[in-house]
Amino acid sequence: MGNPTHFSLEVPKRAHQLLRDLYEQLGGSEGTRLPLKATFLLSVSMPIVILPIERILKYKRKPAEVHMNDAILNARLADAVDRAIDLQAKVHTAKFFTGSWQYATLEKGSGFPNLAAVGLPEVIAAHLDAPQALEDARNLSANRFCKILRNALAHGGVLYLDQYGRSRSGAPVRRFAFVSTDNSNKRLHFLRIKMADYRAFLQRWVDWMNGEAIEEILAEDLGLEAPEAEAVSIAEEAVEATVK
Repeated sequence: MGNPTHFSLEVPKRAHQLLRDLYEQLGGSEGTRLPLKATFLLSVSMPIVILPIERILKYKRKPAEVHMNDAILNARLADAVDRAIDLQAKVHTAKFFTGSWQYATLEKGSGFPNLAAVGLPEVIAAHLDAPQALEDARNLSANRFCKILRNALAHGGVLYLDQYGRSRSGAPVRRFAFVSTDNSNKRLHFLRIKMADYRAFLQRWVDWMNGEAIEEILAEDLGLEAPEAEAVSIAEEAVEATVK
């Protein structure tokens, strides 16, 4: 397939296909090969998450802007993205959400720590370990959840973490933390997730996009498969994505 007809739909689908086809061929964190799985997963996820927000949702909510507007290409999909990434509704009600996220915040106080130097603060890691962190993530607005994830991916606000959810130099990467400031720049928002669960989330996200967009003509024109023909269950995806 050449130049995309619907960039925000087709490019995430292509990126996810790369993930499914190539992920298990990459070296893990052990042995002599470079540990590329975490880097590849993170890199591939950028167009999957960012493009629908930047090229559909942005223009759906600001129709006067037109220079990269995919919202007009499929009204059904644009409406679905706008509904799902709701300003107020809890994110756990969205079709793309998986219940494995953890959430915490850090007030700025006299200043934010330099996470590039110190990694994930232990006080935040401990908060994320608590069961309440799962509930706090579920109860974020869908808009806030997607904004944190989008900003972290777009601006490099990502931390590689070990199996315990800590920043430890040289340790195999088993989790990610996505970090974003709020609009006032007075608070840091942290979303933490296991790598296997993040991969399952990406599957759910792509399935959601396809499910909302597909009509017979669109499927034929773009070569898209119906979600039921393509989808791997989230449980199966998580098992398949387990990093050895």
